[in-house]
Amino acid sequence: SAGRATGVVLSDGSSVDADIIVVGIGVAPNTEWLEGSGLTIDNGIVCDETTLAAPGVTAAGDVARWPNPRFGGEMMRVEHWDNAVSMGMHAAQRLLVDDAEATAYDPVPWFWSDQYDRKIQLAGRVRPDDHIEIVEGTLEERRFVALYGRGENLAGVFGMNRPRHVMQYKMLMDQGASFADALAAEI
Repeated sequence: SAGRATGVVLSDGSSVDADIIVVGIGVAPNTEWLEGSGLTIDNGIVCDETTLAAPGVTAAGDVARWPNPRFGGEMMRVEHWDNAVSMGMHAAQRLLVDDAEATAYDPVPWFWSDQYDRKIQLAGRVRPDDHIEIVEGTLEERRFVALYGRGENLAGVFGMNRPRHVMQYKMLMDQGASFADALAAEI
């Protein structure tokens, strides 16, 4: 009404009322030019945990798909420039060492977006069935931090308008903190 969205109509014909609508378009990795190269292509260039796609070949950025040991070897492609930079550095180092010296690329993926007066941040890999605890602020204030637990593991942190707190919880994730450790942290 009056040029403002009031909801969305789903593919099954049902509708959902909404005050705000966020459209996440995503990206498709451009791998067509690699057909016939001998590299394994499956939703990106498939790499090992060190970013090696084939002997002497690494991949980095949103085209690379690798098993992240920090998340139980879950295959992931991270579509964010921050990951492209850090993965690119790791991939370059990988080319300079032999297999015995190679290290796994195991970041805590994260992104942020500024939407009008809101800063939205997410670190980790969250799933719909994760246990969620609001540990700072409230949803009503639209200023909060939520932790995501999967079993004993801290799977992620989501925040709106609490950037310092999100980064402190992300640092706990980087250090391998458990869900219980994160809940008990005084941040």
